[in-house]
Amino acid sequence: MSRFDRAADSDLKVRTHPTQGASMSDTSQGPGWWQASDGKWYPPEQAPGATPQPAGARLDVGAALSYGWEKFVANLSTMILIVIIFFGVQFVFTMFVQFVRPSGLFTGLIVTGIIFGIGIFVGFMIEAGLVRAALAITDGRPPEASMMFSTERLAPFAIGAILVALLSFIGIIACCIGYIVVRLFLLFWAFFVLDAKRNNEPVDAIKNSFNLVSKNAGDVLVFAIVVVLINLVTCGLAIGITEIAIGYAYRQLNGDNIAA
Repeated sequence: MSRFDRAADSDLKVRTHPTQGASMSDTSQGPGWWQASDGKWYPPEQAPGATPQPAGARLDVGAALSYGWEKFVANLSTMILIVIIFFGVQFVFTMFVQFVRPSGLFTGLIVTGIIFGIGIFVGFMIEAGLVRAALAITDGRPPEASMMFSTERLAPFAIGAILVALLSFIGIIACCIGYIVVRLFLLFWAFFVLDAKRNNEPVDAIKNSFNLVSKNAGDVLVFAIVVVLINLVTCGLAIGITEIAIGYAYRQLNGDNIAA
């Protein structure tokens, strides 16, 4: 066999048989798993077309935003529906609060407390839904509108959101710049909590987000500024695009494979 033939044969094996040390199973373990020619099932990140990222890769801001736009357009109807749900739920709840006028101080406090609690729960749910959609897309799975109402890992997400809110409040009290620093370094905490590959607990997610941003502070700062400006200019309507872009940044900085 010539050197050319051996190279071609080697390339064929790589394409039809994933790396031997990779995760595999005799049966599908969930959405996105695919079956190779050897009969084994492999996870989505090892699927043909997934883009491998070297560990510690630098964040490509342009690539992240382009990816967000391309995937938003590729899943246009679902992503528009997700964005409508995101803003629609917020609008309906705001209108509901405006029309509720309980009489009496004691009754008013109770009703206000209940409404406030419901509002927090609903807010956590729809915010987590956006993160789930971004994670699904970067994993090579189609986003679903039902993700906006999923309660999977909602408890650790809610706890994490409360902790982040407290840290943000402390940042505001200490100095306005403190709030910005907190939001920047905790940009990826929700992804660490909801990513099925990691399933971090709230405190670990906050620590890991801080460490990830610390190692790439300059790139993440530029990325965050661009994301904020895009959402400001579009009055938040580009949130679907920017959330996917954040998911891309999360995958790239962690060295995860990103679905093409």
